[in-house]
Formats: sequence, structure tokens, C-alpha cells
Amino acid sequence: MSKKNTSTITFRIDGDFDEHLRKIAKEQKVSLNTLANQIFGNYLDLDVYMEKFGVMMMSKKVFKMFLDKTDVAELKLLALDAGSNEPREFILFKWKEITSENVSTFMKIYCEHCGYGQCDLEQSENRVSLSVRHNFGKKGSVYLGSFLTAVVTSTLNRECSTIESDESVTISFVN
Repeated sequence: MSKKNTSTITFRIDGDFDEHLRKIAKEQKVSLNTLANQIFGNYLDLDVYMEKFGVMMMSKKVFKMFLDKTDVAELKLLALDAGSNEPREFILFKWKEITSENVSTFMKIYCEHCGYGQCDLEQSENRVSLSVRHNFGKKGSVYLGSFLTAVVTSTLNRECSTIESDESVTISFVN
């Protein structure tokens, strides 16, 4: 296993921030250094790019209300539109090329970072499968399945198979 190149820096932070970070690190049973690296990593790997693309986060409660008040046909159209445009531009901006690995990584990061659910990503030489476990009900699965399928179709020009349940969605496509 290769070791990442690290550097040592010293900087000052507000005392209240220090106290709060130490409390979070203790609760998560990680070192303050590990927590700081996670925070910097999320900011540099995700937040900077998401901000440039105007990504906004909303509460799960509001998203669930949106799902409940929108009919299934409209949800599919909205998800198709959302998954067909910006993900391609985001992937090119962040990774500079469209590959199966970059598309898969984008979908996992997007679902987890934006709060849609916990993901399980399996990649082999022949197939990619992504499962998202969520608490949004059947309509949540419809939306996420349609969104993720649109991402794969618009970026890799590949067909997906989708399995939806009330609390999860799994998409698979040829690698």
C-alpha cells in the first residue's frame, strides 16, 4: 500500500472552533488530525466544485415533501433532466475525462455528500453496480433510479438495469 505524501503545517483557529472540533473528533473516535484531513478533503474534493456548479443542499424533510407532492411521471422527467446535463459537465470539470470509474465515483459522492443515501459501489472488469439505501420511500427510489440512469446514459452512452424498492435502488451497467 502506498503512503500518501503529507506535510506539516501550523495555523491558528478560533478557540470555539478548536473546542468544537475536538469534541467531534472524540465522538467519532478519530484524532483531531484525521478529522481535519477529512474536512479539508471534503472541501477540496467536493465543496469547491459543487459551489461552482450551484449545487445546493436541502433538508431530507423538504426533499421528501417534494417527492410526496410530485407525481411519478413528473419525477421521472425531472430526474432525467437533472441527470442528463450537469453531471457530465461536473465530471469533466473535476476529472477532465469521462470514464466509467469517474462516473461511478461521481454518483457515489453525489448521493452521499448531498444526503440522498448511503451507497455501495461494486466495480469489476465487466460490470458496475451502485446501490443507494435511503429513507425516501418508493418515489425516492423512482427519482434516484431515473437520475442515476440518466447520468450513465448521458455520460457513458450505456444502458442500465434498475431494481427499485421502497428504501433502495440499484443500478447496474456494463463497464
